[in-house]
Amino acid sequence: MKGVFWKEGESFTSSMSLIVSLLIRYPEIATLKLAPEDKSFLFSFIFKRKFSVEEERLFREELEMNLGALAMLIQCNPTIVDFTFKRQKDVSFLEIKRDIASLSQEEISLMIKIINNKYEQEIIKDMEENIGEEELVFQEEMIDHMLEDIKDLQQEQELIGIREEGRVMIFNHSDPPLS
Repeated sequence: MKGVFWKEGESFTSSMSLIVSLLIRYPEIATLKLAPEDKSFLFSFIFKRKFSVEEERLFREELEMNLGALAMLIQCNPTIVDFTFKRQKDVSFLEIKRDIASLSQEEISLMIKIINNKYEQEIIKDMEENIGEEELVFQEEMIDHMLEDIKDLQQEQELIGIREEGRVMIFNHSDPPLS
């Protein structure tokens, strides 16, 4: 990882730390957006080919079934679970929108496992670094703690994290305060 970049002079918040940690841990995530208006995360994934409408339907059903089963097991009741597919030229985009209040590290990990199991050769992901099993477990524990921390915070900034060529960049897309 070459570095993390954000606008100088802005404080680096716990929300930013979580976005950076998720993008570093899961190179499959192309972008991650924190939307304060509905307190949600929007995970974006890019695939190297166009999915058919039928493939999208089956993939959505598989994600819904597995994530729904996990929600029942861990006894959480998600308020926002939305899957959007977009196609452009020779690529497909998958966006998964989830409310922060019920999102868990286990759910994120399950999403990534499903995507990798089904489309490992087709998901576009940044280069993975060779990270040991202990480090992966540590990263996941940290993500779990950060997720719990931000659930109680009032999110005011619309943040977008992008991982590209070994770098993580965070952009604040919030409107500037009125003078």
